[in-house]
Amino acid sequence: MTRNDQKPAVRTHPAQHLHRVPLAAAGLMLVFAVICQPNLSLFTGFWAIQTGEAGLITDPVATGGVGAALLNAALMLFLGTALVRKLKLPFTGAAFACLSMLGGFSLLGKNLLNSAPIVLGCWIFCRVRGEKFTKYVYFSLYATCLSPMVSFLLVRGRPGLRWLEMALCGLVIGFLVPAIAQFTTRVHQGYNLYNVGFAAGILGLGMASVLKGVGVEFDTVGSWSTEAHWPLTALVALMLAGLLAAGIAGGCRSWADYKKILRHPGRAVADFILLDGPSRTFVNMALVGAIGLAYLLALYPLGVRLNGPLVCCLMSMTGFAAFGKHPRNVLPVMAGAVLAALLLVKVPITAPGVLLATLFCTGLAPISGQFGWYWGMAAGFMHMCIVQNTSILHGGMNLYNNGFAAGLVCVLLVPIIEAVKPEPKEEE
Repeated sequence: MTRNDQKPAVRTHPAQHLHRVPLAAAGLMLVFAVICQPNLSLFTGFWAIQTGEAGLITDPVATGGVGAALLNAALMLFLGTALVRKLKLPFTGAAFACLSMLGGFSLLGKNLLNSAPIVLGCWIFCRVRGEKFTKYVYFSLYATCLSPMVSFLLVRGRPGLRWLEMALCGLVIGFLVPAIAQFTTRVHQGYNLYNVGFAAGILGLGMASVLKGVGVEFDTVGSWSTEAHWPLTALVALMLAGLLAAGIAGGCRSWADYKKILRHPGRAVADFILLDGPSRTFVNMALVGAIGLAYLLALYPLGVRLNGPLVCCLMSMTGFAAFGKHPRNVLPVMAGAVLAALLLVKVPITAPGVLLATLFCTGLAPISGQFGWYWGMAAGFMHMCIVQNTSILHGGMNLYNNGFAAGLVCVLLVPIIEAVKPEPKEEE
């Protein structure tokens, strides 16, 4: 048989069947939900989460119980996966990053009731522009970071008009976020992986300012649970172990094979599934998630316990390890944030906001990957300082507050880096 007569090897699309991974995660959360809360309080707690407030920092575990919180997250992750699947979009790194944020932040404020109007608003945006929803579906899911504003109006709106007010608010958010997010990408030049958080912070600032002008006061009541540490630790550990096993089974069985993923700076768009394949990406997701988990467990003697918001952080880190993050570019940023927390911040390193910022600052990982570990530390340091003062701007209504702060860090730091870094020498 000649070379031309040989049958070409059948190649499977790298994103084929990968929808099973988020579905498996949703299924695992559902199992833990039933185990942790095996009675009717699972459903009454679930409804309490749907109809309660959701501003920063609200832990749904404290609102409805650990089982109800996991049920909410499982349903959100399942529906998000089903939507992407229905639109026939490939499950690449972009999908994993988006769905991980959707499922994770369902443990920090998102729920079915406050997210649905926002997704519908984005769909209306597409209809007005005459474009397909497939182009903006990820924007619509990310835009649910402003869902606390929807819940706020549902809980504290005028009697008789609450449902109308919350629906209109969600539609406006979903309609506006895609337009703003497309612009903010040019502002931070891809160095902030949480781009929609930056866009939502700007929109949240505007909407909160208008609402405050007509007398609305965003005095959200936060919550922070500590009683579900071990079940949540087991859940996260199983998720990470499953990703690691999937990566090894898929062929990434050596350091020499895995380390190829570390060559990327992580600057958006860095879709590791498309660039390096699912196997290396799954191993990377497991390792990045393990870094976050190890950090939190190291603080266990100081009283840190896993809860909804902290699991949200870990899921977000893990998901974006398919879309820009890897150990080499996240560790310097985390180190800078920890250093700032120890030296400057007037709250302990174990405070809720500091813990979240230490893990979410990894959205600035591309700065470390592009310019070096020292600039990564500088970015993390600056992020920890800035994020302490950004929530007040949008009234705690932007769940991606760290993405908002990361965008501001880019605006301040990247021009400085570009100005002081040595110019490449011209060839003679």
